Amino acid sequence: MPRYSVLALLPLVLLAACGDGTPRYACGVASLAGPGMLLSEFGTPGQTLGLPPESLPPRLVARMVGGQAMPAIVGRTDSGWVIGVEGSLPSTVTPGFGVVVLNIDGAARGVMVYEGAPIALAPVLGTVTIESTTVPLLGIQLNPGKYEDPKCPVFPDSVLR
Repeated sequence: MPRYSVLALLPLVLLAACGDGTPRYACGVASLAGPGMLLSEFGTPGQTLGLPPESLPPRLVARMVGGQAMPAIVGRTDSGWVIGVEGSLPSTVTPGFGVVVLNIDGAARGVMVYEGAPIALAPVLGTVTIESTTVPLLGIQLNPGKYEDPKCPVFPDSVLR
């Protein structure tokens, strides 16, 4: 794509990321940078989950990187968690893996869904299913301030209402 086309689309991405129609450019920047910052935290010792969390709420917010937030249903099997995302993705998007995100206190924030291969050597805690695609679920526990602007929640509670 030519550079000018990408630059022409940037304001639309920034406005779309705000959710409530309020032009907060910081929300657009955070929606683009946050998922990358979240992945970089897998390299920080003690943050990658080695075992599935003991409990998760019955519903979580799932967000495709650079896309919309959608509700998800949470279940458990003998081998791990099963997250079923309600909604559909654009035909150009192919999920590769999901990351369940927990706060430092262990409370679940949501699930971020990425394209591409999962993080090398990260333990698989279960699966994420979107439409007919099932991908591995990884996990991380960290302070939300490392990947999110408090004014622009990555996993808005309003999605579950």
